[in-house]
Amino acid sequence: MKINQLIRRAEQRKARLLHWLCLTILAMLPGYMICQQQPNKLTYFRDPANVPDAIAKVKSGQFDGIHVQMIANAHAVEAIPALEKQFPLQKDQDTKAIIASALVRLGDSNDMYWHYLVNLAIPVIALNIPDPFMYDAQGKVTGGTPPELVAWAKRHNMTLSQAAGQAFVGVYEGLGNLAITGDPRGVPLLRRALQSHNYIEVTLAAKGLAQAQDYDSIPLIIEACKHAPRDPAIVIAESLVYFDDDEAQRAFDEFVPPDAAKAYREGRTNGTKTGPFQ
Repeated sequence: MKINQLIRRAEQRKARLLHWLCLTILAMLPGYMICQQQPNKLTYFRDPANVPDAIAKVKSGQFDGIHVQMIANAHAVEAIPALEKQFPLQKDQDTKAIIASALVRLGDSNDMYWHYLVNLAIPVIALNIPDPFMYDAQGKVTGGTPPELVAWAKRHNMTLSQAAGQAFVGVYEGLGNLAITGDPRGVPLLRRALQSHNYIEVTLAAKGLAQAQDYDSIPLIIEACKHAPRDPAIVIAESLVYFDDDEAQRAFDEFVPPDAAKAYREGRTNGTKTGPFQ
């Protein structure tokens, strides 16, 4: 079976995890959902030859998240001045966060961009928002709303819809753009996020620690997998494949089903899965 087919099979397995598939997509890059909805944009995003066009769009001010992500993924440092110029012009917090995240990834020397990401992440971690899913005795996602989320919404004077949005999008926007940088300055925050009862937050933290290649966090990620229900544990454990460490690889095999584990390993070897946010 070709590697692309194996990767597709691994991703299809996540379909039964309901929104955990959406989480994995969100955790990769902010513009990916747009790409999924518009296949031509996905083709555009994946072609490195389009990076100069993405830079031109940023310079013109007519851009979206996928263009910024393309620049960051390509490590196109020549785009730093254009991104710096666009940052103060943006009104949308998420767009500013995507730009700040890209500038950190590109090695911009201005700490303002890192502090912007930190100031978004700290409140999200402090909120202690519960996980938005319920799980059965086998650790599989089931229908219904967790009573913990209902109670949390009441305490914070939110509707259940608002609380669910905070548990999904709010957590991603607050933590994901920091995690994807792989910046070692984020390790303490990401380790705190590993303690969360919101497994979206835990997954982002694990991926961020893998992106930072923080080997000292391997036991903490493994512990997070042990405390999570089966379904989210699978997604959290995927981060472990990116550590060249025997303990991490054993735990990866313990939590991730064999066909998915094989696909991710082969993907990493062949360059089709180059990192936890790829």
